[in-house]
Amino acid sequence: MKRILILIFTLLGTLSLSAQRVDVGARAPRIRGVEWISDEPEKSKRALMVEFFHSSNEDCREHIDHLNALASDYRHEMDVVMLTREPAEQVAYMLLHEYQFFYVATDESGDMFRSFGVSHVPFAVIINPKGTIVWMGNPLTLNNKTLKKLLQ
Repeated sequence: MKRILILIFTLLGTLSLSAQRVDVGARAPRIRGVEWISDEPEKSKRALMVEFFHSSNEDCREHIDHLNALASDYRHEMDVVMLTREPAEQVAYMLLHEYQFFYVATDESGDMFRSFGVSHVPFAVIINPKGTIVWMGNPLTLNNKTLKKLLQ
């Protein structure tokens, strides 16, 4: 009986985890319930890259210049959103005044982080214009060759 209960709880735990998880090829959760620090991107026929960020993470901070360059280089094919769980007043100056080619929003409740299954940063998701996830992973590994292929 004890083994059966352990098996049932294990299965229930696995099912609830997979319900929170997104994968390449899956429909992306809608971005909602966030506070836009910048302008909100317009609904468009461009792809969307969502980068999950935290200012205390050194890799995140070091990646901002690269992200800014990507957002600038691909601004006609893709919108880039930097999403953080930090309060707006904590990150607004750093993210808006130094880096101006992407959108910035805060998700203090963590709802979007949970919806995308994000447990570590930096992490990014690229969503095609149809709303399907076409890439996800550590944005430090994303290069121009891969990005061009994804946006075709």
